Amino acid sequence: MRKVLNLDTLEYEDLERPTFPCLDAAKKAGTLTEKVNIVLKADDKAGKFAWKLAANSFQYAANRIPEIADTIVEIDNAMKWGYNFEMGPFELWDAYGVAEAVERMTKDGLEVPANVKAMLDAGNTCFYKLENGVRYFYDFAAAGYKPLPVPESLVSIAAAKGNNKTVTENASASLVDIGDGVFCLEFHTKMNAINAEIVDSIADGLDYVDKNGVGLVIGNEAGGMPGAFSAGADLGFIAKLCHDKKYAEIDAFLKKAQDGIQATRYSAFPVVAAPYGMTLGGGCETCLGADRIVAHAELYMGLVEIGVGLLPAGGGTMNLWKKHVNALPGKTVKDLDLAKIFVAAFMKIGMAAVSMSAAQAVGNGFLGQADRIVFNRDTLVGEGKKEVLRMVEDGYAPPMKQPLKVMGDAGQGMVNAEIYNMRNGNFMSDHDAFLAKRIAYVMSGGDVNVGSEVSEDTILKLEREAFVDFCKEEKTIARIDHMLKTGKPLRN
Repeated sequence: MRKVLNLDTLEYEDLERPTFPCLDAAKKAGTLTEKVNIVLKADDKAGKFAWKLAANSFQYAANRIPEIADTIVEIDNAMKWGYNFEMGPFELWDAYGVAEAVERMTKDGLEVPANVKAMLDAGNTCFYKLENGVRYFYDFAAAGYKPLPVPESLVSIAAAKGNNKTVTENASASLVDIGDGVFCLEFHTKMNAINAEIVDSIADGLDYVDKNGVGLVIGNEAGGMPGAFSAGADLGFIAKLCHDKKYAEIDAFLKKAQDGIQATRYSAFPVVAAPYGMTLGGGCETCLGADRIVAHAELYMGLVEIGVGLLPAGGGTMNLWKKHVNALPGKTVKDLDLAKIFVAAFMKIGMAAVSMSAAQAVGNGFLGQADRIVFNRDTLVGEGKKEVLRMVEDGYAPPMKQPLKVMGDAGQGMVNAEIYNMRNGNFMSDHDAFLAKRIAYVMSGGDVNVGSEVSEDTILKLEREAFVDFCKEEKTIARIDHMLKTGKPLRN
């Protein structure tokens, strides 16, 4: 147990982490603005401390214009880009409420910067505002608002929605027109977890773009550092079906998800995924099904379902194997030695490997040679749109469905040997070994010989059958419940 030095007694004592009501409440809030207001306006010790820090930051930032920067934009960007803040000081001030913060600062005896006073006296109550899809910032020197300068490649989903470009929308996803015949499918659930509504939205979005557009980007602008493109499937939804033993409904949900993700690969137009941050489980599967991936450099991508006693069953097991096979040089040669890549591909799922960057995702086989890495997350959706238009200009045609060459029983034998060694070394539990063997069975194509060719639908069916069988296991249900309760995996 960690010890901490008591400065009064100079003796080491057990570390007891303090808890504060405002922090506990903020953890349950949905948006950053809600969290900010809960903490900064709280009356407990932590809230008062946070307010003092914020108020001093507001004072200092406003008084440094034009001393160290011409506008509020440079200061906010410096704090976000240089210090990994999610909001700069002026954005934070807006979130609290400028006039409300000034009133409190005055009450606390803090001097309010003259430029902010003048802004409020002129009837301007915020530092940033969105009008007709354009974001504006308040320029102290001009005493008025100016359009926020943005890179040419930047596409803002929020701006497009503010400009009435939303085509369809539900509680979980939106289809937004981002110009030039390209549409963006945006997830907006908590952690962008994939639920039944999102699965339906994928199918509906593809149908709409097929009739009205030239291509689709799957991306979103959720906040947070590193943020979550999608943290995976909605475990709460899966857990309820497991407890209610509604296995036919689980299979139907998986079939619809598989059909939607596979349709993104074989649609008549290009589909580009634009992931960033946490791209796990179903989020990763969504990307693996797309024609191309344009990823942010900070990418935590992986198929982590084994951690909750499941396997990738949205086409992820098949598409990861397919990605590894397609990366081989000279893949048209008949005598390819698939044994060299099978265990490596399986281990990415069997060990729930997660990349620590987009570059590592390339090494893990999640990103291929045709995929791109972008360093500015603000331009990610715009770069995805550019990729779609580039593919259209190059005369995009959907790939033909072809059978996959698989490792069959030989692959399962190779993996079983690895599992035996890992189990003996206590690197996995008996339930892990049980899950891993079934995952190897699915990825290897089932009961076939090495070098056999099987249809994609065959492997997809194997995925669904394994997933449903896993949902019947008490230890799997325990893993799902533990993850929902604690946010941490259970090794049982």
